[in-house]
Amino acid sequence: MKKKFIASIALAVLLTSNQILAEVVLNGKTRTFITVGVTIPNLLVITDDKGSWFNQGLELQQIGGPDAPYQVDARIRVLSSSGDFQVHLDEPVRIQHTKNSMLAFRNPTVTLGNEGGITKPLMIEQGTVFHNPASTGQGEDSLGYYNLSVSAYPPEGALTGTIGVYTGVLSLTFEPVVKTP
Repeated sequence: MKKKFIASIALAVLLTSNQILAEVVLNGKTRTFITVGVTIPNLLVITDDKGSWFNQGLELQQIGGPDAPYQVDARIRVLSSSGDFQVHLDEPVRIQHTKNSMLAFRNPTVTLGNEGGITKPLMIEQGTVFHNPASTGQGEDSLGYYNLSVSAYPPEGALTGTIGVYTGVLSLTFEPVVKTP
């Protein structure tokens, strides 16, 4: 059984020089159903493989002989709603001596690729597109693991003149790729 109610609202209307008091009666439903849809925003969450970040930084090591580049690999975890994202370098990678900025590593390269797959070089302000594996179910976010690799050749010169502590900044931007419907 539907209940009805009557609402009385007194309205005072001011007309030029006369005031008129009017009574308005509203009849209607006592209940209104409003359907609300909740849209979860597109996620793009980048972490290390343990769900945090590289708080201690990344340390390059020279595995080969003296002419081999220094290198580090890091495992990256990407949680994405759309599954597609792009990555670019914000600025050139410069790894330099902490006391003598004239000493810097040469030809630094940064690559990223699906774990076990082919890596792609990352460029400055030019996005490289990656695709996460398909999600496990309808409406679920996709999860992918990637290998981030940084390598650079040591500064030229005699070893005794280049020994020391070097530091640098790796600044990357991860962005979702917009898909047209």
